[in-house]
Amino acid sequence: MLLPIHQERDMTPPSPTDATSSDNASDDSADQREETAADNAEPATRDPFSAINEAYTDPALVAVFEGLRAAVSGEQSHVWSALNDSARLRAVYDTGLLEPGPHPEVDQIVGLTIDAVGIPNAALNMITDVEQVNAAIASRSGDTGEQRTHPLPDSLCVYTVVSGSPLIIDDIADHPVLRDHSAAQSGVVGAYIGIPIIDDAGHPVGTLCAWDSQPHHWSSGEVQIMTDLADVVQNVIFDK
Repeated sequence: MLLPIHQERDMTPPSPTDATSSDNASDDSADQREETAADNAEPATRDPFSAINEAYTDPALVAVFEGLRAAVSGEQSHVWSALNDSARLRAVYDTGLLEPGPHPEVDQIVGLTIDAVGIPNAALNMITDVEQVNAAIASRSGDTGEQRTHPLPDSLCVYTVVSGSPLIIDDIADHPVLRDHSAAQSGVVGAYIGIPIIDDAGHPVGTLCAWDSQPHHWSSGEVQIMTDLADVVQNVIFDK
């Protein structure tokens, strides 16, 4: 290769430190590339419901968030898959309460519920894998409605069933998620309490629930009464 005119070739042999300096420069360059890559890396995706789930330990509320996660992802959560459990569904159908009433024994307990708790409305609802079926209902107004079935997205009782735990709402308008539920938006439910009805094998089949169109603080005494009445319902249904 010809050198340009007036440019002199440096004939000085390289010193031992030249190689070290070159290696250090390469290391520094590599470190800079790693730092740049780290700075430009996209943050790891995080489940948008994780922070909410971590903030709440109520099983019924966790079931609400699991349902929302499933709806957003288009996948069925492990919690909600319990609805399709064949043994649970068999237990639901074996109660005989999916058939139109009257069902005198449970009708009587549900009627007693509104007097015992002092709340305007109460019902015993059974939950299949596709809908909520009203087995018994009582209302101080006397208007119990004509619709016996509701799709699960319109059900509050479904959250009690999928969690196997009570769902207690003092003011649904202030609820972090259920304030947008159809029952809240329609003005039908302002306060709600649901106690799961569970068979001897541990399968939740339905809910004894009570509600008011206005907010209502559920006292510990009222929760205990609802729990005791749910036990009575279980005995009537499963100890025949």
